[in-house]
Amino acid sequence: MHPVRATVLAVTLAFAAPALAQQPIVLQWQTANLTESQYEPIWKKTIAEFEAANPGIKVEPVLVARKDHWTKFVAAAQAKKAPCIVTVDLTTAAYNGYLMPLDKYFNAEPAAFRDAWSADILSAAKWKGELYGLPIWGGTYGEIYNRDLVVKAGLDPAHPPKTVDEYVAWGRKLTGDDHWMLAVLGGKTDTTTRVLLTWIWANGGEAFNKDMTEATFAKDPKSLAAIKQYLGFAAKGGIAAPSPTTTNYLEQTNLFAQGKIASMRNAYWSVAKVLGDNPALKGRMFATPIPANVSNAPTLSSVAASSISSSCEHPDAAWKFIKFDADKKWSIERAVVANWMPLRNDLADDPAIKADPLLAEFVKMGQHARSYPLPHPAWAGIAANDIVDAVQKALLAPDKTEEIFRDLDARLTKKLRDI
Repeated sequence: MHPVRATVLAVTLAFAAPALAQQPIVLQWQTANLTESQYEPIWKKTIAEFEAANPGIKVEPVLVARKDHWTKFVAAAQAKKAPCIVTVDLTTAAYNGYLMPLDKYFNAEPAAFRDAWSADILSAAKWKGELYGLPIWGGTYGEIYNRDLVVKAGLDPAHPPKTVDEYVAWGRKLTGDDHWMLAVLGGKTDTTTRVLLTWIWANGGEAFNKDMTEATFAKDPKSLAAIKQYLGFAAKGGIAAPSPTTTNYLEQTNLFAQGKIASMRNAYWSVAKVLGDNPALKGRMFATPIPANVSNAPTLSSVAASSISSSCEHPDAAWKFIKFDADKKWSIERAVVANWMPLRNDLADDPAIKADPLLAEFVKMGQHARSYPLPHPAWAGIAANDIVDAVQKALLAPDKTEEIFRDLDARLTKKLRDI
């Protein structure tokens, strides 16, 4: 090479090298919730503070409509171009090889960090014993009451029902010609399944065996008894609102906001929905643990976990962001601002939590919650279709409830064992 050209090239490379070395790592972050307005101010602050603390890393949000979220992720994952940080149907994604195990990162953290999540909550982020996500937020289910209706019925909000029998006794006093104690959910969404599971667990029953290879809705006598009692509330002369087969989350919260039902079994985020429909209910609701027939009955908490895709070229940086996003500060902000329940079990005494009695009660309940979804790649279809179909059939033919759920057990067991 000509000496002059060689000198020019050397100088150019000398100036270019630092610039290339300073190029930041770019992490794409995809979760369907980034498009939700109540979360937007929080995630923007999270990114800004993370980038300020980590100048070599940039986080690029991927805004995808909820209906397109899974499809877009799968297409990108199959092309080995998925965003580094994702919140998706975890067990299905892990089963298909779309996610990276996180045990080496999680186990390297201090005990104080690891102990912030219970074994039950972590179980929703595992597949075949390996951790594929860190639980960030969710929805803990509790019993929410309209205080005015309770007092009007001559009942004491300071002494809510603790057993199912006490709950039914309240129900009779809170039910009239045009109003009811509750709404039985039988609509075509997996919220039907979520609520059904809480009734089963409250009676000491199980819907599945421990390793998710067998369904036991009807096989377990306590499970079947809980199903019959809960669905029986919708029978003529019962304590539940009519039309259960078309009642979903939306219809339930509407009935509660209108004063048509006195209680609803729902997640904390439903409080914001009700207040949006009826602001006059502000300060007029209270929450309690779900009435149960057994001691220490768990409630249910849905789990949204942050995972690292197997396509990610910078997993160390991705874990750094996931850990940052899981910090107490952001967990509390998501609860206070967006009504999303923190899944850490070390926040109950935080002043920001204790300042809101309703939120504080849900955080307390979340410390004894079982995680949802259940850890199986076929779960999404099972929860939204198979179980809901059985519930709807049993609501229409209550005398065949046991037969319907025995058939469900057989079909689900086969489906569980096929994978």
